[in-house]
Amino acid sequence: MIENLQTICAISTPIGRGAISVIRINGKDSIPIVLKIFTGGERIKEAPTGSIILGWIVDPKTEERIDEVLVSVFREPHSYTGEDLIEISTHGGIVIPKKVLNLLVRHGARIAEPGEFTRRAFLNDKMSLLEAEALLNVVNAKTEKGARLAEANLNGRLQNEIEKLKESLVDAKTLLEVTLDFEDSENLEIDREGIKYKINKSKEKLESLLQTYKGGRILIEGISIAIVGKPNVGKSSLFNTILQEDKAIVTAEPGTTRDVLEGMVDIDGYPVRFMDMAGIRSPLNEPERLGVERAKRMIDIADAILFLIDSSSTLSKADERIYETISKKLYILVLNKCDLPKRINTIPFDGEVVFVSAKEHTGINELNNAIIKMIASILPDGFSEGVICTTLRQAEGIEKAIKYIDNGLKLLNEGGELELVAFDFGEATDRLKELTGEITEEEVLDRIFSEFCIGK
Repeated sequence: MIENLQTICAISTPIGRGAISVIRINGKDSIPIVLKIFTGGERIKEAPTGSIILGWIVDPKTEERIDEVLVSVFREPHSYTGEDLIEISTHGGIVIPKKVLNLLVRHGARIAEPGEFTRRAFLNDKMSLLEAEALLNVVNAKTEKGARLAEANLNGRLQNEIEKLKESLVDAKTLLEVTLDFEDSENLEIDREGIKYKINKSKEKLESLLQTYKGGRILIEGISIAIVGKPNVGKSSLFNTILQEDKAIVTAEPGTTRDVLEGMVDIDGYPVRFMDMAGIRSPLNEPERLGVERAKRMIDIADAILFLIDSSSTLSKADERIYETISKKLYILVLNKCDLPKRINTIPFDGEVVFVSAKEHTGINELNNAIIKMIASILPDGFSEGVICTTLRQAEGIEKAIKYIDNGLKLLNEGGELELVAFDFGEATDRLKELTGEITEEEVLDRIFSEFCIGK
């Protein structure tokens, strides 16, 4: 356990209206601090890990009873963080939890930083850095598929795979170093081909793992799709229909939408973030100009486009200019207003075409199927819910390890110095140790744990 860390506290549940609220206090002084404000203090002294005790939180200064609560006791090392940890379950709302939190601070605790509880769990070897990232993915998961992947990694799926690959590299490095130690022995020969075979197998697994990153990112973070078209083609109507709510204002007047509106939908287990934005045309005023500029920026950053065309009107120069803007991106042609007489007989644009009526809510299933097909085209070949990396940090670490392996294999093939080969395999091993957190930099830890909420 890490020594000399301050005792920290935080509200771990969302603040606001609710049945209960949970306040966590963690550290060597957590039990003594709670004893000062809890009427069931004597029972806490002898309570084993996992005990739940009913009592009142009382302000010792005024003797005011704040709330009747349940106190859960987790003694080190049998707690989430590996340190003494108390969870106080109060009634929900805003006032009571904050009063309890203020009492804890007044008696010696400090407010925790974002992710500080999980950071302490990592520092106390309760979880690896990969598992900490998986926990963040569990909290942020937007679909069942994403949550299932995150839970698998939290339970060690990715960690175990990295450990196996790391062990293979360590074995090869150790064999090379033993050979160097006894290089004068006449009877000792190194099996270069055997080492190359094993390391190539590890490299292939790392390359396969690297290929999963794009799919893993989409499962956890989602894919962004911009709904693009000229004014009054039904972008906001389609946006509302897809989200099944009236989030965007819909009128017959062109140029109604000025701001970018966003909404998330689960499509076949993938979180899809749709963006409704201003129609692309020569702006008539300053607010509309700003809206069009913002729309063009969102087109640039979107993963894909729904290019919306009014099928009840003939194609215009504006449609052609928009096509030129989006043609290099992944897109689906969506012909809206198919409930009206059709005035487009041929479409001079490439790509899959889907006919919908946002007004009548028809063609939406076909549009969803086209989106599923488009997502499949982004995913790597053979992508499945096996061992998957989900963060850019993981992908970059694997990529660096592969480069060092390539360097070592090249030296082996060319009959290079074994000491240099061992060095490269050692560097590849260290890159994998950085993934698990065995080798860490404070800056990396700060970046990872700052993404957590306070209280986690």
